[in-house]
Amino acid sequence: MLMQITEISDDAWASIIKIQDEAYSGVLPERLNVLKSKWVTSPETCFIFQTESNVIKGYLLAHVWDSYNPPKLFEELPTITNGSILYLHDLAVSQDAKGIGVGKRLVQTLMETAKTKQYKEILLVAVQGAESFWSRFGFNELLDSPVCSSYGSDARLMHCLL
Repeated sequence: MLMQITEISDDAWASIIKIQDEAYSGVLPERLNVLKSKWVTSPETCFIFQTESNVIKGYLLAHVWDSYNPPKLFEELPTITNGSILYLHDLAVSQDAKGIGVGKRLVQTLMETAKTKQYKEILLVAVQGAESFWSRFGFNELLDSPVCSSYGSDARLMHCLL
């Protein structure tokens, strides 16, 4: 089956919301307007993974950021942000596509894009025990940086220098 990664389009949001609902058990899902604010801020660093029949199997939302304090969950981003950090807000894969490399390919696409656009590093908050997944891509935990409680009690701030 041929699959491809593309930038997010307006018609992808129903599938993104469905995948978000499937993926998170320990954190409440974010509203559509909050997710879209990440995309509007930086559409060139937000991607979907879809089949040749345009069925979306995963998504990644990342946006420009200027601080080691991650944005709070459930809040829209300001319309203008800047900085040399790329904040990976969300990566989720549908249940029926787990284990086939969707997440890996989305992360690799983001890292290539980040290097091309000359970001210095990528920052993220690992939730639901995902630290080992992120460490495979070179992410390390930032031990002295607090994470907002909205991410859950097991949340870990991580970064990768590019």
